[in-house]
Amino acid sequence: MMKNKPARAPSISGAPGWMTSTAAKVFFIMMLALLPLAVIATISNLQSIRSSDRQKREILNTATEQNARQLASDIDSIRAAQTMTANVLATESDPGNICERLLTLFRTIGNHDGIVSSLSRADGTILCASGGGEILAAGQGTGQGNVNEVELSLELGGIVIHDRSRDGSVRAMALYKNAAMPQLTHASSQSVVLEDGKRQLVIAGHNSSTTLGNQDFLVRAPVGQFGINLAVGVEDDTSSISKFISLVMPLILLFGAAFLGWLVVRWILIKPLIVLQREVASYSPGTVFHPSRISRFSSSELGALGGAFQEVSENVARHEDEIRQALERQTKLTREVHHRVKNNLQIISSLISLHWRAAQDPQTSECYLSIQRRVDALAVVQRHHYAEVDEQRGVSARPMLNEIASGLRTSAQIQSGSDINISVSCDILYLHQDIAAPLAFMTAELADLVIASGEDNAPFEISLTRDNSDPGKARFTLSSSVFSELKSDDSDSLELYERVLQGLARQLRSTLDHDPANKSYSVLIPVLD
Repeated sequence: MMKNKPARAPSISGAPGWMTSTAAKVFFIMMLALLPLAVIATISNLQSIRSSDRQKREILNTATEQNARQLASDIDSIRAAQTMTANVLATESDPGNICERLLTLFRTIGNHDGIVSSLSRADGTILCASGGGEILAAGQGTGQGNVNEVELSLELGGIVIHDRSRDGSVRAMALYKNAAMPQLTHASSQSVVLEDGKRQLVIAGHNSSTTLGNQDFLVRAPVGQFGINLAVGVEDDTSSISKFISLVMPLILLFGAAFLGWLVVRWILIKPLIVLQREVASYSPGTVFHPSRISRFSSSELGALGGAFQEVSENVARHEDEIRQALERQTKLTREVHHRVKNNLQIISSLISLHWRAAQDPQTSECYLSIQRRVDALAVVQRHHYAEVDEQRGVSARPMLNEIASGLRTSAQIQSGSDINISVSCDILYLHQDIAAPLAFMTAELADLVIASGEDNAPFEISLTRDNSDPGKARFTLSSSVFSELKSDDSDSLELYERVLQGLARQLRSTLDHDPANKSYSVLIPVLD
């Protein structure tokens, strides 16, 4: 009987016995099986870390560019407002409440007291100033500050904007304080600095020369054409230890699984795991996962894993339902906003029409009609955008331009009793609202020039065709023989129109092309696919 007994296994303390044991075999088998997965997981984590850093930098760069454009827009608004005010003060003896309107605008842009302004004559006489504007006026009176210049002032703590009237008799100066620029900061870990050459104006972060040097992510964006850069630095919220752990964790799990592999046997883990794996593989997001009842001999952790996956599936289903409901609410809100904007534009157009009908002076009536043409053009864009908001295809260019042309014909008949021969040639294209609005304004501006000429059946051609070299862009062209028949005394008016057109072209981020031979203005714009 003793001879039939199985041989006693070698002691685990001996190397040969341990090497030939089942535990050792399981250990080495699992090591070989899991090693490729651990390597792949490590490489994947490394790529995820790099991708995360790249995404953070791209998001920061996008946000910085948007903030720079917003700041440049604020500066342009300030310059336009104070230049217009300076021209009024220089040319009119009774400017009315022009100063109060300027200060009200600045309070709106600068959050009540974020903008300090002063307008004065060359002899130092203050014509218009906000609280604290006497200091700026003193600088103007002594001749400090170059006219038509935007610069940083570390002493005053903001951006100093110089302008003057056309005849140079009135100088304007505004200080855009850094405290009035909250849109440039988003988190306490950010450092936001305006740079002008070697000077730095700290908007957010510690007030030191090393503010940006200590940041993990640093991007810069130019603020318009003013020679000022917006620099934003952000600290990486992911520690080096966390990154290191995410890289070595697959290897740690590999050795742990291999070391504990001898505990994993078929009747405890493998069969229930296969069943659970099949059910997980057949799971589709949005449904609730219900794991099968496993044997009482199986690992209790598998039951917990199934329960945890069931809980996760319930959370995913609930979150997807919440996202769907939130999307529906957002869609309704967006439609309501566009509907209100559309109605407001219609109200404005009606009010202008009432004033036009009540005006006694023909020149005043023409001014009202000119303004109404521009408002109606914008209303057409908003109306078409509202109609396409559900499809999210953008504004359909052809019906929009045809409707604008119809409105211009009617306006010309009302103003001068004559017709203008408007023709529209447009491919089937869709435009973003930010592109459609400037095009509508540009059309109304040049149509106003054609209507003002008083020529009956004056030709006015509107063309929008896809660019052959770049399918993502199209050429918008406005042409009329009236553009070459302006009299010499219309030079100031033509200069105003061209300045407005140049501004609209900059808004389109394109260049306005003027072809005198073909009597046309054109601009290259992006279109939606």
